[in-house]
Amino acid sequence: MATPNTAIRIVSLLPVLGHPRDSKRVAMLQDGGFDVSVIAFERPYHQGRMPTAPVTSLGRIEHGRYLSRALRMLAALPRVRRALRGARVAYASGQDMALFAIVAAAGLRVSIVLEVGDLRRVQVDPGIKGAIVRYLDRQIAKRSCLLVVTARGFAEGYYRDRLGIRTPWLLLENKLDATSPPPISPVRCAARELRPAGTIRIGYFGVLRCRWSWEVLREIARRSGGRFEIVVAGHCMEPVDLPQQASREPHVSYRGTYRSPQDLPALYGGIDMVWACYPGPEQEDPQWRWAQGIRRLNRFYESCHFKTPLITLAESADGAEVARLGVGIALTDPSIDAIWSVMSTIDQGRLSKWRAQMSRLPASAGVYTDEPRLLREALLRFAT
Repeated sequence: MATPNTAIRIVSLLPVLGHPRDSKRVAMLQDGGFDVSVIAFERPYHQGRMPTAPVTSLGRIEHGRYLSRALRMLAALPRVRRALRGARVAYASGQDMALFAIVAAAGLRVSIVLEVGDLRRVQVDPGIKGAIVRYLDRQIAKRSCLLVVTARGFAEGYYRDRLGIRTPWLLLENKLDATSPPPISPVRCAARELRPAGTIRIGYFGVLRCRWSWEVLREIARRSGGRFEIVVAGHCMEPVDLPQQASREPHVSYRGTYRSPQDLPALYGGIDMVWACYPGPEQEDPQWRWAQGIRRLNRFYESCHFKTPLITLAESADGAEVARLGVGIALTDPSIDAIWSVMSTIDQGRLSKWRAQMSRLPASAGVYTDEPRLLREALLRFAT
């Protein structure tokens, strides 16, 4: 058991460096008084926020090259085992890293904590591949002392109802840190340069991987003739040439990648609404749509913090909450004509009403309040 003057050692295992949620969790563990170190692979990924703890790199792995990845992980096992000696907790981001930690820590007194930030398509696949993955998920969860989930549906809908797992779990939504920068007054925001009266700016931010969203936003800009301007910022994955496409659109601007949370006040301060529609209708697999639809986007929490109305899909977790709170639009029909029909009704009066509702939201809608204490207490139960 750790003495009052000895910080409990936690090793954070990350599949990639620079993911804001992982780095946010490392900071939360450090703020809780734990001695945190990071072991991570490197991938070609947007580095929006780097961890503040010491990092040991396990080398570079590529997306999708599973055999190469497995061989690199096997080769790294001795280094990971050495790092886990003397640690009380291995805090793994994702199922792959949790399995990695379980194998590396065999025979050691190390508690495994699994954080689930998303579900992959293969996890809900009805075929044999999906069945194998779910079997592994079940064994990993049973071996873990705690599941940390970013959406209630991950714990209840997937692990409890589908896998029959009863491992204790803690909900830590994708909120901002309590120390995140406050909103910038629209009057003082440099991004709100003079523009024609009535122009409405829509922001599309983050890891951009929804081709349907991009195509809808581009069409809205074209049809509006300048009444709607689209501001895009983040890491482009689908389509990968989004910046080049945006450069050809007179009412669309791509602002490049950004740092979170440092750059968020200026981004959100320069727009009127946030596009938070996901998953799009191009994802036809009902099981995959379910898996994606039970979580909320980072943009939801950022919008709540920066008091920016949202555009969502009604069938998503974001859409249900937006409709309940009255802080934006929950689209019921994903066709472009139906979306344009709804968008064309937005005016400054409706925006003001949504902003007023946003202003009434408690701080806990967008930033962590009691969650760091709950995480610390949960870890102390298993680490001492």
